[in-house]
Amino acid sequence: MTVGLPPRKRLVCWLRVPLRISVVACAFACGAVCWADPVLPRLFSDHMVLQQGREIHIWGKADSGENVTVGLEGYTATATANAHRRWSIHLPALKSGGPFTLTVRGNRREIILRDVMIGEVWVASGQSNMAFALNGAEGAAIEVLKADYPQIRLFTVPKKIALSAQKNTLPASWQICTPDAAKSFSAVAYFFARDLHLSLNVAIGVIESAWPGSTIEQWIDPDALRGDPELRPILEEWNHAGPVERSLAGNPLPFALEFDDFELVSAAGSPGKYMLANFDDGTSWLSMGGSFSYDWAGTPGAAFALVSPGHGGSGFAARVAGRLDGTQSSILTAHYKLNASPVDLSAYTGIRFWVRGNGSFRFRSLQPSVTDWDDYATPVLKASAEWQPVTVLFRDLRQEGWGVYLPFTDHEISGFSIESLPTLGYVPIPVSGLYEGMITPLLAYAFRGAIWYQGESNALKAHQYRKLLPALIGSWRQASENENLEFLIVQLPNHGATPEQPSESAWAELREAQFLTVKRVPHTGLAVTIDVGDPKDVHPHRKLEVGQRLARWALGTAYKRPIEYSGPVFESMRIEGNEVRIHFTHAGSGLEAGGGGELQGFAVAGSDRKFHWASARVEGDTVVVSSQDVAIPLAVRYAWADSPRCNLFNKEGLPASPFRTDDWPGITGGH
Repeated sequence: MTVGLPPRKRLVCWLRVPLRISVVACAFACGAVCWADPVLPRLFSDHMVLQQGREIHIWGKADSGENVTVGLEGYTATATANAHRRWSIHLPALKSGGPFTLTVRGNRREIILRDVMIGEVWVASGQSNMAFALNGAEGAAIEVLKADYPQIRLFTVPKKIALSAQKNTLPASWQICTPDAAKSFSAVAYFFARDLHLSLNVAIGVIESAWPGSTIEQWIDPDALRGDPELRPILEEWNHAGPVERSLAGNPLPFALEFDDFELVSAAGSPGKYMLANFDDGTSWLSMGGSFSYDWAGTPGAAFALVSPGHGGSGFAARVAGRLDGTQSSILTAHYKLNASPVDLSAYTGIRFWVRGNGSFRFRSLQPSVTDWDDYATPVLKASAEWQPVTVLFRDLRQEGWGVYLPFTDHEISGFSIESLPTLGYVPIPVSGLYEGMITPLLAYAFRGAIWYQGESNALKAHQYRKLLPALIGSWRQASENENLEFLIVQLPNHGATPEQPSESAWAELREAQFLTVKRVPHTGLAVTIDVGDPKDVHPHRKLEVGQRLARWALGTAYKRPIEYSGPVFESMRIEGNEVRIHFTHAGSGLEAGGGGELQGFAVAGSDRKFHWASARVEGDTVVVSSQDVAIPLAVRYAWADSPRCNLFNKEGLPASPFRTDDWPGITGGH
């Protein structure tokens, strides 16, 4: 950002302002005090799936002392609301089937839920790769059209940060799996559910509760962190956060920003030929015909308006105001053409505009070649009470590195957006804040297990993840009163640099932490994805294989199907002269080099702890490795890199998990 000059005389052209506002329903704002009795949590709706073979738990609110009767498939039970206006009922376990009708009757009101199924229920959680929607996955053009399964039901937990346990989710409901519903749902969870449904022939319910960029500690019960001396400092660090951060995490904060006098900057640094928009009379815009739109996902009372006076004391300015927390965004978007097609701005060096107000903002340039959310953008900028000029030079825009790197195309830009933020410039998610806001409302609802795709945000603390992941699993099991809750983990895929020589890797250490969790914690599983990632994209599009491998593990373990559900898993090693023999479990019907050719990805080291690439060959259910550079081998590593070249599979087509036989210090142990 550089200080700009006062704008030149305005050129008045045509402006079109299509206003798009979507606001969270105000009914939720009063949900704690204005409910009618009885009331059910939002997890109970038409099209829901209840877990088969488990006692069915129905709960809710009603007036204190009111009798509530629940009926389902010939079974009824009655409970009385307590002094806290809460009631809870358990019905006998049922076999799969449906559709059924669930009735909840109070003194003055009856709730009827239709199309209720009994089947298998799973929770899908994690960060962006779990939230990655089906319409962005590889093959989406075909897969979305095929996503028509009436007995698969989808529930998306709305984003919610909380500092204490929540009894309910924000407004949401169960959806029948149709192409329209599935396209915006988790691709991994959808493919997982589809394979289970086709194999088990029962209704499948999947509850997606994920948050892009989240860390694992944000999903863990605070008591689990508090009870472990090694993890307690994580919780204490948040407890020592400043008052602004703590306040913002629990309460939406107001912002109000005004923008005016958008103009292109020529190569000489002076204003360009066109005034983009000054809002003076609502009729100015780039002569090639452009549009402003306003997308809002916030709280009641949010507003977009043209206000007077604008910059210079007269005319109008665009004002965006409201309240924001970490679940919400406010984005002002401009397209240089009404149809959002690109234009050539190579004759200009940037954009200048004026801003004032209470809050922060971020400018993003939109180019058609960027299809993920890694647009070219500025850092977070802060507004002041007085009008200030902002010059955004195209050369200063950067990508964050959360998507595919693509060159900036100044000859093909479709528009720009400005994201409004609170004064702090970001919304901190407290430790346990997503557990409290997005997991605790689910824990009284019976479900078979969880699938978990997370770890990218914790890679630099991979050694600590060895304790964090078991702590998360244990806390969910304890809170849901299900010690045998199935927990299936997606091991991080290949991403990043492929080393020319063996080296250390934080991502490899994170994969090891996931692998060790499955070795040590019962009723857990590991979907290895080391072959379906993308070295250049942290959000790989090959989600089909991920969902299929999770489903295969569930079918082979939780559902006892006689299938090979895992790729080769390191079991032991034996040194034989200058060679090392590696034994594996889950060799299936045999080990092989995927795609043919020689085995790749193995390295050996001697007493100097320096690893060298090794030759490797399959002998039965073992692999024998050696290196001419290591006369007396002591340790073996396989696929130990951010994005390794590796190809060990069993003949069922499942890849071997990366592993190492040594326990030498890595690069994340001190973090």
